[in-house]
Amino acid sequence: MTESPTAPPEVVYRWDLDKTYLATDFSTARGLLQAAVESAQRRKTIPGMRALLSALWHGHDARVVVVSGSPTFLRRRILTLFNLHGIRCDRLVLKDFGGAVRKGRFRSLSAQVPYKLRAHLDTRLWLAARHEDVGEICFGDDAEVDALVYCLYADVCARRVEPARLARILDLSGAYPDEIASILERVGQVAVHDPVRRIFIHLEGNSPPARFGAYRGRVTPTFNALQIALHLATENLADDRVLTAVAEELVSEHRVSAEGLAGSIEDALRRGLCSVELAHSAVVNLLPRTAAYDAGFTPQFATKVAGRLRHSVGEVAAVQPLQPLPYETLFEAEKAFAKARKLALQTAGKIPGLAEFLGDTER
Repeated sequence: MTESPTAPPEVVYRWDLDKTYLATDFSTARGLLQAAVESAQRRKTIPGMRALLSALWHGHDARVVVVSGSPTFLRRRILTLFNLHGIRCDRLVLKDFGGAVRKGRFRSLSAQVPYKLRAHLDTRLWLAARHEDVGEICFGDDAEVDALVYCLYADVCARRVEPARLARILDLSGAYPDEIASILERVGQVAVHDPVRRIFIHLEGNSPPARFGAYRGRVTPTFNALQIALHLATENLADDRVLTAVAEELVSEHRVSAEGLAGSIEDALRRGLCSVELAHSAVVNLLPRTAAYDAGFTPQFATKVAGRLRHSVGEVAAVQPLQPLPYETLFEAEKAFAKARKLALQTAGKIPGLAEFLGDTER
C-alpha cells in the first residue's frame, strides 16, 4: 500500500469490493477457488466502476476506504489490482475467515452486519486520528446487506440509534456477545458526527429499485456506473470528465451500445436520479464527442434521444428527515428476500433462459 497524502482530503469514497467493484462470487466453492488462483491482472471489474472510481479519485483530494467480505489471503492481489488501475487504496479491511474457523465462530462466516459495522467504525476512527472528519460517499451492492449496514453506520455515528437498541440489532444479526461489546466500545470512541453524504447500491443482482423504498430515500439504487456518475453530477459531486470516463469504458471495454447508454440515462431521469438539464446535456453535448460516437451515439441519434427525454421525467423523491430506520424489520425483510431469491434461482435453473433473466447472483 502506498503512502497517503499529508493534506486533509476533501471526501472519503467508501467502497465494498465484490459485486460492487469486482465481478467476483464467493457464494460458491467454484467462485472462491477462482478468486484464490486468479491473478490481479485477470480480475474482472463491474462495467464502468474502474473508470468511475479512478476519475473520482483523480478529480479530488480523496481517501479510498474499502471494507469487503473477501478473505484476508487476497490482500496482496487486491492491492496489486488497485495499483494496476492507478488508484491508491488508503485502507483495506478484509474478513478473517481462517481466524473465525479456528475459534469455532462459525456464525461470523456469514454474519455481515457485525463484521462490516465494526470495520466501518474502525476506519472512521482511523480517519479521525488523522483529523480527516470529512463526508463520505458509500458504494455497495444488493448481494448482501450493504444498504442496511451503511445506514446503520450513519445512524450510529450520529447517535440516532441508542446503545441498547444497537445491541439488540446486532444480536438479531448473529453477532457474538463479545462482538457486541467491542462494537459498543467503538461507538463510544467515535465523535458524534453524521459522515455519510450518499449511499449508492449497485443492483448487480437485478433487485427491483422499489425494494429500497423502505430506506426512506437514504439509498440510491443504480443499475450501472453511468447512473451513479449522473447522480453525482446532479449533486455537483462529479463533472463531465467523470461521465466521459465511465461512458467510454462501457463502450470500449464492455461493448455497451448507444441504445444501452440512452436507456440508462432515461431510466435515471425517470427515477429522479438526475435532472432533465443534465440528461439533455449528456445526450446532446457530451456523448457524441466521446467513444460513444463509434457505438452509434451520433448527433442524429442524440437528437432522437433528446426528444424522448421529456417523456421520461419522473418525480424526485422528497427528502425525508433523518430518523433511525426500522432495522429489525429491514433485517428480516433482507433475509426473506435473499431466501426467496435463492429459491427462485434454483427453480429457474430447470427452465432454460430463466436464470439469465433473473440474474445469477446468490446472496
